[in-house]
Amino acid sequence: MEIGCLFPPTMDTPEHIRQAEELGYAYAYVYDSPTFLADPWMTLARTAERTSRIRIGVAAITPRLRHLVANAGAIATLCTLAPDRVDVVVGSGFTSQLMLGKGPARWAEVEAYVLALKALLRGEDIEWDGAIVGLRHGALAGVRLPQRPPILVAAHGPKGYAVAARSADGVVTNLGHHTANTGADDMHDWMILYYGTVLDDGEPLSSERVVDAAGPAATFQLHIGAQGMVSHLPEWAVYEERMTAFPEDRRHLETHRGHLIEVTDLERPLVSADLIRATTGSGTPADVRRNLDGIEAQGVKGVLYGPMGPDIPRELAAFAATAGVTNDGIGHSR
Repeated sequence: MEIGCLFPPTMDTPEHIRQAEELGYAYAYVYDSPTFLADPWMTLARTAERTSRIRIGVAAITPRLRHLVANAGAIATLCTLAPDRVDVVVGSGFTSQLMLGKGPARWAEVEAYVLALKALLRGEDIEWDGAIVGLRHGALAGVRLPQRPPILVAAHGPKGYAVAARSADGVVTNLGHHTANTGADDMHDWMILYYGTVLDDGEPLSSERVVDAAGPAATFQLHIGAQGMVSHLPEWAVYEERMTAFPEDRRHLETHRGHLIEVTDLERPLVSADLIRATTGSGTPADVRRNLDGIEAQGVKGVLYGPMGPDIPRELAAFAATAGVTNDGIGHSR
């Protein structure tokens, strides 16, 4: 099973991905949430110049945040900078859409977006939004076409899985998500998200280091709302009550402050050992290895580990050692 990683992009992420490559990770993807994270395409362009093997990509772009042609041009540029090692993940949108005050795109839009991206990157002209569009990079631009990077779909339910099966080259999902019941017989092209931290000897889940490292993934479930994994826990009720202190037309901005990157002062009192245990794969090295063995037994292609908190190099190294990552990007946790 291949082992990759997934980052909330910061100004330090290119260096972190260089370190991930040294540790043997096979993939390094970054989120696309420009309202509170560094720009993903700039981050990966800087990364391309520091790395030579690791596959890089954005997980996930959405149909409504950036225009189709803008993303197609960015993908073609990145493919030129990092030949044969770019992946693209398309999703319906959660945080990036909510930060615009909008809901997710319909799955029909996602499917159309995937197919249109593939066509543009092949060098075809297509009709989009009532006009004919296409890429026209000349020789002096230095951007090479055609490009055929793998395009995956981020999905957590049957509609998304069906879109991926029809239009894409794989699936990125979180099997712990509240709707992630696959029903799929063949998951060989699936990438599974893994959040949490590997504990030091004798370290409790309530330690400050663990709260910093695993807390952002735990509070992600608070941000999801009533449909999340922890809507039955008292922490969610308290969080929802605290959110009502913000004006309703700005509540979506405050809900996603620090989303998947750091624990805010408002959230920290709610990040208990129970919340971390319920929402992440944090545990001892033996615990994490058991979790990875269970994922591998489902026949998936790989795992994308999401290191968080102030010490990303520590998180990357601890997970790589626990998963038995080697220079071929394969984990050998058994």
